[in-house]
Amino acid sequence: MMEILPFQNFAAPEDGFGLQQAVLEEVANREREAAMLVWSSSPYVAATRLETRLPRFREAVDGVERLGFPVMVRNSGGGAVAANEGSISFSLTFPVEDMRRDLFERYGEGVELVSSALRRVGVEAEGGEVEGEFCPGAYSVRSGDESGVKHAGLAQRVTRRAARIEALILARETGKLVPILDGFYGALDLPFRPSSVGDISASVEEIVEALAAEVRERYGGREGFLSEKTLERARGMRGEWRASRAS
Repeated sequence: MMEILPFQNFAAPEDGFGLQQAVLEEVANREREAAMLVWSSSPYVAATRLETRLPRFREAVDGVERLGFPVMVRNSGGGAVAANEGSISFSLTFPVEDMRRDLFERYGEGVELVSSALRRVGVEAEGGEVEGEFCPGAYSVRSGDESGVKHAGLAQRVTRRAARIEALILARETGKLVPILDGFYGALDLPFRPSSVGDISASVEEIVEALAAEVRERYGGREGFLSEKTLERARGMRGEWRASRAS
């Protein structure tokens, strides 16, 4: 049974990253069962710890922050992503007993779940890599073939007692993200194809409901809640995500 937590819309992305981490810790501590979390926020770029070690990382950060996109450093894998109010951060967090098991199975299930949810809202979505994509890797959700549009990229965070599979879905206002991704990837001397990003013809709310419907169908689901204790734990991590801490 999956606990479906209420959709959150944050004024600052730090609170979304903090809430993801707080839920992961609660599942690991067996304070919460498996949980679905969906959130959105004001604009940001999320880089990985590996990217912070690239020679021109500071130049890349400065360039997008001047355009109003603060840079976070996330604790999952993949590559840099950009998001705004039209983007959806989706995650499923599970208790685990052996962190070495089921890594690839979770990726496969996540790709198929997100693809199926997007098909519910009229997107001919499938799993597969996209030429010149942001956050490049095998676990992308696209429409069209490898020269088409990437709608979501998946990453994973695994600890000793919990695992989180997460996806950033670029739904609306993606045109505003293209120059941000182009500038960030360009500063890092990494490839990016601007036409690999495009809008989905469904609202954020419709996509969130489609994700919840898929979760209920696949895992069973009950409506969950976020206590003030959980939200306070998330807010307490606000200082942990900014790229300035990785300098």
